[in-house]
Amino acid sequence: MKKDLITKKGESKMKLKNSLMFLSSLMLFAVIGCSSDDDDDDGVALIDTPTEYSFESRFSSGESSVSYSGQVVRNLLINDIKTQMGADAGSGDATTLLSMMANDNANQAILSSAGDMSTVQTKYHDISTSHLNDRLTAVESYIIPGYDANAGTLVNGWVQECVANGKTRANGVRLDQITQKTLWGAVSYWQATSKYMSKIPNDDNSMQSGDANYTAMEHHWDESFGYFGAALDYNTGYSDDVDRKSGPYNDSNSDGSIDFKSEYNVGWAVTAAKRDDCSACDTNYDFTKTIFDAYLEGRTLITNQADLADILVQRDIVMNTWEKVVAAVSIHYVNDVVADIAGLIGAGDATVAPGSDATADYENHWGEMRGYANGLLYNDFKLISDANLNRILQVMGTAPVYPSDGNFDAMQAYHDSLVGEVRAIFKASYGFSDANLAGW
Repeated sequence: MKKDLITKKGESKMKLKNSLMFLSSLMLFAVIGCSSDDDDDDGVALIDTPTEYSFESRFSSGESSVSYSGQVVRNLLINDIKTQMGADAGSGDATTLLSMMANDNANQAILSSAGDMSTVQTKYHDISTSHLNDRLTAVESYIIPGYDANAGTLVNGWVQECVANGKTRANGVRLDQITQKTLWGAVSYWQATSKYMSKIPNDDNSMQSGDANYTAMEHHWDESFGYFGAALDYNTGYSDDVDRKSGPYNDSNSDGSIDFKSEYNVGWAVTAAKRDDCSACDTNYDFTKTIFDAYLEGRTLITNQADLADILVQRDIVMNTWEKVVAAVSIHYVNDVVADIAGLIGAGDATVAPGSDATADYENHWGEMRGYANGLLYNDFKLISDANLNRILQVMGTAPVYPSDGNFDAMQAYHDSLVGEVRAIFKASYGFSDANLAGW
């Protein structure tokens, strides 16, 4: 009887042990079975890198996490200010231009167009009330060499001077060109690189930002992208760089209208395409795809809550490649200025003066050259050294060079310095080939 009791107790213990093992197996199966191949170890639902700049919110199902309306309107304002300066030149009335800088007129029509197509937004306030003045205040500590003033002071002065005396200064500076190109650097380029990309290492990427559909890191990355000025389908909605620069809009949703916030290329996105379109170059940097792909990949990594080190790799690709675009477009206008000078010298008229028909192209290109080169100041992570950049701006000077004392000696020396020293500094700073330096 005692033996039977002991046996029954042993059998009960064995049954209990087997039951516990079975339950443990079920729990393990449940854990494994409920996990998704699309999830990482932290339970984050992973996404693949999209072909368009579109990302769903982690916090509001079915809602976008992308928002950068302020960046869109600032890019359009910069794009349009040159047009308005041309219209108001010599009028004596700076009202419209100053209002555009402040974006304080709810009825101000957008000057940028989509050709024969209608646009979803017709007024700047349809997009955002964000403006340029506060962005210029943000860079007031950046003093532009040669002019010894910040961009805000210079731009305001150039606008006032344009409406008072016309587009071309007495010394040959094209005020509309240098104004617009300086704004591209001091506002869009600085905001995208020095401001927003500098925040990424310290941004929270786990928590919802207030009641918004994004994290702080997602939003800062998106704001940087917004300043690049690319349509959401920049890589896929256009057949080539000619389309991106010459027909910079694509009705991707087929609604018959162009949305400035999603279907329009402006500013740096167009400039990058122009520099990619170089038949004489021997190196294809593919600025457009490199920058856009890095923005897509970086944003995907942020959405997937990947390691910061991996995100920063993509950030640095954006910033370094964008800087090369700024350098390449500066070189492009160096080449135009060099060709203009050669043409003027070849014509042999040593009495040619600023503001003449003969010098119009020269003055136009010079304003673009110096304005774009100013932009290189505004990336705090820039590849070019301060000394080299300061030297480039010093050689370029603060105004075009003209014949002096009835001869072209000064112009020829200026031409030679641009061809020799300035190109050499760009080559040393960025590793550009001689073919690209001459072909851009």
